[in-house]
Amino acid sequence: MDIAIVTGAETPLGLSLIQRLVRQGFRVHGIGGNFSRVSFADPQFFAHPVDLCDLNAVREAAEQILQKEKSLDLLIHALDVTPGTAFEKLPVGNLEAVLKIGLTGPVLLTRLALPNLLRFRGQLINVIPANKSGAPPSAVNALIEGGLREMNRVLFDQARDAGLRVTNLVLRQNPAPDGLQVQSSEQTHIDLEDVARAIEHLLDPNFVNVPAEMVLHPRSSAHSREMLPEVPLPPDPYNEVVLPPKAYSPPEQPKIPTREKQKVERSIPYTDDEMEDKIAAAIEDFEAHPERYERSQDQQRPPKPQQGPRPDSKGDGGPNKRRSGRRRGGRNRNRDRDREKGEPKPQSQPAADQPKAPGGDRSEGKSPPENSDQNSEPKPSCRSGRGETKHRENKEKQAENKPKLEPKGSSKQPSDKKSAKKTPQKKPAKKTAKKAAKKKVPAKKAAKKVAVKKAAKKRVAKVVD
Repeated sequence: MDIAIVTGAETPLGLSLIQRLVRQGFRVHGIGGNFSRVSFADPQFFAHPVDLCDLNAVREAAEQILQKEKSLDLLIHALDVTPGTAFEKLPVGNLEAVLKIGLTGPVLLTRLALPNLLRFRGQLINVIPANKSGAPPSAVNALIEGGLREMNRVLFDQARDAGLRVTNLVLRQNPAPDGLQVQSSEQTHIDLEDVARAIEHLLDPNFVNVPAEMVLHPRSSAHSREMLPEVPLPPDPYNEVVLPPKAYSPPEQPKIPTREKQKVERSIPYTDDEMEDKIAAAIEDFEAHPERYERSQDQQRPPKPQQGPRPDSKGDGGPNKRRSGRRRGGRNRNRDRDREKGEPKPQSQPAADQPKAPGGDRSEGKSPPENSDQNSEPKPSCRSGRGETKHRENKEKQAENKPKLEPKGSSKQPSDKKSAKKTPQKKPAKKTAKKAAKKKVPAKKAAKKVAVKKAAKKRVAKVVD
């Protein structure tokens, strides 16, 4: 925190400066003669009442402050000891007191505070009143003003490279009394608040240049014919809100009526506590007598009926061929692909039973194997409905019209051996065809086929015998 010392702290100008410095974050030590009329109090403000005519007391107060804070950033002299009488009429004792307070005291304090100001790159401001309002400048004021101005000019030239900033603020009031036209207007006097505001601007660290001297004058002279109109200060955009004129404001919208709060009647004739008690009692009763809450056999729900066969399925319990047609079609395609690769097709009739062409026997001695009844088994088809029944009837007619087989002792036994040797190669394909037929053909159809096979075997056995 920055440390500041202000002399003349009991004067109106000194109090205004102290308040502004406290708001800016300074810890302020005020040196003055009499603080009995000062009502300002703040934790960051410390008053030091001292007899300003006693230079030893002033020195002890300054050393005590510097020893306590061990630093100093700002020193402001705001003493006003302007005599109201002419120099030749001023008593010698008063002259000595005026010089001690206005000139010797500030010089002594500047000497004691200068090492800390140089060390911390501080600032020195001297508020020098040139005369009283309505009185000509006095020789004493000229002495004080000249001495402080020259001292500060030399200090600034020597310590400017060290960072010290020195400013003289001279206040020049109107030398003549106010005329009758203005009637003691505020515009013919220097406002102390404006002085405090000017010092506040001097404390801005963003200023690159250093104003070595500032002179303030009243806005109007004492003999001005009329007062100038007061100019309002520009609005602060950060603290004030400027509303647009009413002509640009939108029309006032009608107010939306608010519905009254509706009273909700409770549908449950119990309070929350009563409901909790009833629920707790019901749980205890259920845990103590669970048999009361068991369902009887009559109250139990009947089991769900099992779903019967679908209307589109056959009576034999076979699967829905329309739904499984895609899968069977895929199997049929695989079977056709195998046949195209060269797999031999199962023979529906033996070669001996087929009629011979006029050009001779193309099989060149080949005869059907002994188990011709197996080879003559009808190939399972993926047809469904009437087409399948017609196919089965055609197979039965072919089996009935089969010619008689030759006896075992015939001359075509070698060809039977060759065919017997080749049959094992065809068995895997027949087995897979049989498995597929068993899966696809219903049970009743398989039974009919077995009956047809038995009848064919009996007929063949009779013929052989």
